[in-house]
Amino acid sequence: MVADLRKVMKLNRHNSLLKTGRIEESPGEHQAIMAALLARDAQRTQCMREYFANGLEAAE
Repeated sequence: MVADLRKVMKLNRHNSLLKTGRIEESPGEHQAIMAALLARDAQRTQCMREYFANGLEAAE
């Protein structure tokens, strides 16, 4: 079941990156998340929520 779920998630991730602008936006979002984590700055972790929301919206 977990393997099947991973396959579905992988397909959705691939499809979401095909949406206009996502492939360009995603690396910057990753950098913002890493910067917040490395700085141990809880206030900046809002970028993580935005990243997930953007990915979910693109996958629809």
